[in-house]
Amino acid sequence: MVKVENKETLRLLTKRFMKMNRARNIIAVIAIMLTSLLFTSLFVGGSVSMILSKRATEIKQFMDSSHAIAQNLSEEDAERLQKTIEQDEDVERYGSGIFLGAGMDERFGFSVEVRYADENMAESYNCLPTTGRLPEKENEVALSSTILESLGVTPKIGGEEVTLTWEVNPMLKQYKTDTFRICGFWQGGDKAVLGQMVWVSKAYAKENRYPVTQEELENGIYNGGKEYSVWYKNLWNLEKKTEKISKAAGFTRAGSGMEVNPAYNLFEEDSFSFTSLIVMVLFVILAGYLIIYNIFNISVKTDIRAYGLLKNVGTTGKQLKKIVRMQAWRLSAIGIPIGLLCGYLAGLCMAPSLNADAAISAQTGKTAQTVVSANPLIFLAAILLTLLTVYLSSLQACKMVERVSPVEALRLAEGEQSHRKIKKNTSVTWWGMAVQNVLRNWKKGLIVMLSIALSMVVVNCIVMLVQGYDFDSYRKVFLASDFQLDQMTGSLSNTNFNGITPEIKEILDECLIVLRQDMCIILKKPTRWSRNF
Repeated sequence: MVKVENKETLRLLTKRFMKMNRARNIIAVIAIMLTSLLFTSLFVGGSVSMILSKRATEIKQFMDSSHAIAQNLSEEDAERLQKTIEQDEDVERYGSGIFLGAGMDERFGFSVEVRYADENMAESYNCLPTTGRLPEKENEVALSSTILESLGVTPKIGGEEVTLTWEVNPMLKQYKTDTFRICGFWQGGDKAVLGQMVWVSKAYAKENRYPVTQEELENGIYNGGKEYSVWYKNLWNLEKKTEKISKAAGFTRAGSGMEVNPAYNLFEEDSFSFTSLIVMVLFVILAGYLIIYNIFNISVKTDIRAYGLLKNVGTTGKQLKKIVRMQAWRLSAIGIPIGLLCGYLAGLCMAPSLNADAAISAQTGKTAQTVVSANPLIFLAAILLTLLTVYLSSLQACKMVERVSPVEALRLAEGEQSHRKIKKNTSVTWWGMAVQNVLRNWKKGLIVMLSIALSMVVVNCIVMLVQGYDFDSYRKVFLASDFQLDQMTGSLSNTNFNGITPEIKEILDECLIVLRQDMCIILKKPTRWSRNF
């Protein structure tokens, strides 16, 4: 037997087989496209979008984009921690700041904090000036346009002077008032966040900060406390990295030292479930495998005579297997790009519905954001998983053509032809033919039915994710009233208990009085609705 080594010949044979099976090619491309679509939409709309949206929402809510934070530190603790951070190899960069006190002004209808921050710290608070710069001189200040508007000052560099009063010590009721010149500001500023920032210079902060002691910090006086924001080189093992820095800096007491930003904690109780993602991926692989497996098996059995003849003239089993594999790769080259595009578009449509946390935040008045990523790694993962599915699906077909002998191929082909003739001459009903066909090869029928059933399970899971969230059930547990007005957060340390000012309470009381008067007028009218009411 002469072994054929010509690669061009194998490519030509692959091309001929694909021309012989045009209908098979269309069905296989559709199956591969659907598998790729499911993987891409699952990653884009489900896992990655849910993680990024939750992170973006909590970064806005907690006003911190750094990986780890340390707050309310005394001078000694701050010096030890800074030395440790500078020597740690995992740290990419860090920022430092000083909390001076809360802004005190009747015109503020929201929380205002006076602080010093370097550029990295201001960035972590998402309050970096977009116009101008951070303060460098003692009489300079940078703040949001929201604060300036509440003070009646036009946002302009070097314009009107700004007079600010801030609380030096809440226990002793000490206040300080100073006048500053605007050196920088940023537009907007969400009033629903924890607080509006006012940045002062480092020299001013050192001179005017309250000399808080460790005992006072433990008793809840945070004015004058130092803080740090840390960014690591990557997001792996944030807990271990942060714990290592805290121990090296000498923080052994619970609740002291550094802690991971809650926005980056993906393993909380209400965070994204990686187990669900793995289960969904396995379902997609299994469903795609069974569909593509059936297509290639049927195709190989149809062309078994041609494969037997090729083996008879000198083609080896490995070369026949390569022909089948090359057909699978060519079909994948057509189906996968189409599936990636359709999957990304499907993910864009699915993301708003799948992000339950963002939906809850938006409807309860918190800052919400839906993020859809087009990271190349997402598409690379979808491509690799689809190719893995195609590879596994073609294994059985490759083994069949590798092991088949010319005589067996001829017998199988003649058996199929004779069986088809018997079918034509036998007068049975269509459902009888279907039952006989299934019973004749019940294993093949079981695989076909299982592949269809798993495909429906995957579709049903996606529909459940999109439409399975019931906001009314959430509202009954966490929000009994029609609306709620506060600045409460999921973390006690970041909660503003004075978010509702006396002025806001007066406005609400006036609204309630007007609402009651309107209801009385409506109920006095002899309408069917009022009688039932």
